[in-house]
Amino acid sequence: MKNIKKFQIKLDELISVIKLSGFLTDNKVESALRHIPRHEFVPESEIDRAYNNEPVFIMNGQTISQPGVVTRMTEWLDVKEGQKILEIGSGSGWQTAILSYLVGSGTVYSVERHPELVEFTKDNLEKLGIKNVQVILDDGSQGYAQKSPYDRIIITAACSEIPKPILDHLADDGLVVAPVGDSIQSLVLLQKTPNGIVEIKNQPNYVFVPLRGKFGKK
Repeated sequence: MKNIKKFQIKLDELISVIKLSGFLTDNKVESALRHIPRHEFVPESEIDRAYNNEPVFIMNGQTISQPGVVTRMTEWLDVKEGQKILEIGSGSGWQTAILSYLVGSGTVYSVERHPELVEFTKDNLEKLGIKNVQVILDDGSQGYAQKSPYDRIIITAACSEIPKPILDHLADDGLVVAPVGDSIQSLVLLQKTPNGIVEIKNQPNYVFVPLRGKFGKK
């Protein structure tokens, strides 16, 4: 039996740290963090680091993003009840589960290119009884046309530029958040408007693993 009280104390401390850094201002996102236990989404060998404000390595050279960064991306995405969300890069499913909590009756489509991570994510979501997520084994750099358009799109890996197929899958007035750049990225928030794709926010100095695939980094 995992020590739930220990994790609760660490979660409270983590949320305090994130708030002090200015990366958590939305009550709904805080509620998601409290309802989606990060320790259920890390390998057993990393469980003692689950509530540190740092990335955690999982498998295939991939990481779960730093909690502060996850909250920033999630807040920028401004998820609404009932929306349809596309996530590029499932990782371990923690970000996926946070989005599933916020979207409620909506659906999250999460595309992952590593078969082991697809299974890891599915297992983690199943443990928590999460039903409004579909995890797809595919090349996320090409988006996921089958269920487009999407109200929100989140890319959890670094791209030199956001691939056009992904932008093409965005609904009118939809938002996409992604880390864009080479060795160091800027987090950007874009919106699809009647006048085309418009940049809403841009914040430098982030580091993500690279987006791979047909339209990813070579």
